[in-house]
Amino acid sequence: MGAVAAGGRLDVVVSARAEIVPVMRCGLEQVRARIAAGLEPVGVRELPVAEALGATLAVPLRAATPLPRVDTAAMDGYAVAGPGPWWRVHEQVGYAGRACSVVLAPGEAVRIATGAATPLGTTATLRDEHIVTTVVSGKPVVLRAPDAPVRDDTRRQGENWSSGTELAASGTRVSAALVSAALSAEAETVTVRGPLRADVVMTGDEIRAVGPLGPGETRDSLGPVLPEFLRCCDIESTGLWHLADERDLLRSWLALKSHADLVVMVGATGRGAADHLRTLLADLGARIVVDRVAIRPGGSTLVAQLPDGRVLLGLPGNPLAAVAALLAVGPAVIDALTLRVPGPTMWGRLSDAGVMAGEATRIVPVQQQTGGVWRSTGPAHTPHLAGLIGCQALAVLPPGTGRGTLVELLPLPR
Repeated sequence: MGAVAAGGRLDVVVSARAEIVPVMRCGLEQVRARIAAGLEPVGVRELPVAEALGATLAVPLRAATPLPRVDTAAMDGYAVAGPGPWWRVHEQVGYAGRACSVVLAPGEAVRIATGAATPLGTTATLRDEHIVTTVVSGKPVVLRAPDAPVRDDTRRQGENWSSGTELAASGTRVSAALVSAALSAEAETVTVRGPLRADVVMTGDEIRAVGPLGPGETRDSLGPVLPEFLRCCDIESTGLWHLADERDLLRSWLALKSHADLVVMVGATGRGAADHLRTLLADLGARIVVDRVAIRPGGSTLVAQLPDGRVLLGLPGNPLAAVAALLAVGPAVIDALTLRVPGPTMWGRLSDAGVMAGEATRIVPVQQQTGGVWRSTGPAHTPHLAGLIGCQALAVLPPGTGRGTLVELLPLPR
């Protein structure tokens, strides 16, 4: 009877664990697909272009004016009319940003600076290297140099683009280059989704941000630098909070009014005695989009949509696991929320990877070597980020990865 009772208890324990632990942990590509299909995008808004860096275009960016707006000199030299020589040289000089009252007739020229609008009557702009000047009867004369090519250094109106030209399609990330192009095109505002903002929470009774460490406590070595890793995913941190491992405290914090788009929570994502997030999300009626990912480190990562519309990205408590999960999953969350067209994936070949066994994808820090190959820096220790020192990326190593395999690289912030 004792054996039967013991066996019965074991069955009960196994059954209980089966209810808690998911039957399947999703691979990284499946997780990204679930995020793309499962998250509702944020709303559209119009922003001054300089404030939209890191957002995603909701409508195409179009030029409001041609570029150049008028014909301009591409080089310092002379604006001329007719085939030359040019017997009359006007005393006035054409400068960029200043009006020029000269009107050229055939056989006339005027000194002009780079970027200046060419005067009426101009048929060509000649750069200084292609002309010679002389004096005839006490007056300056401009001639084309004997060996100079016959060319025109005028930038014609609309040479780069005409008014209404599409400069970037919807779904494009608002980069520094896009902002610059929009300003050149006199597009003062853009219609975008984002930039996205996140309230960042570090959980754990043992985590101490300031002051001497007590017994069993550990320094918060991730919170101060996490905004840098978030920023490389185009997530701006609104602030950092430290919360103890208390269910009611976590519930109260989530109930606070916020204008952020996301909650990035570090810790509380496991299934230990002090991890309350999953049961709390169930009580709140949150919709779980991703529950665990088949990656190491970072397997306890989860993605959920809260009842108020915010997206919760739950990251493991260990620093390296949190960073690995963020860089592996975070961009997919941003793409889904802003309807961004995913950017190109960075790839590289590993010089030293042994065959990766097991069902989980490994994520390891790597350094780029001479010749463009990549080398791992050895076993990754999750309680700290020392393993990232000198590394330029994290390599994603699916099962079966071996030496020379082409693998996905997740760039690290500089």
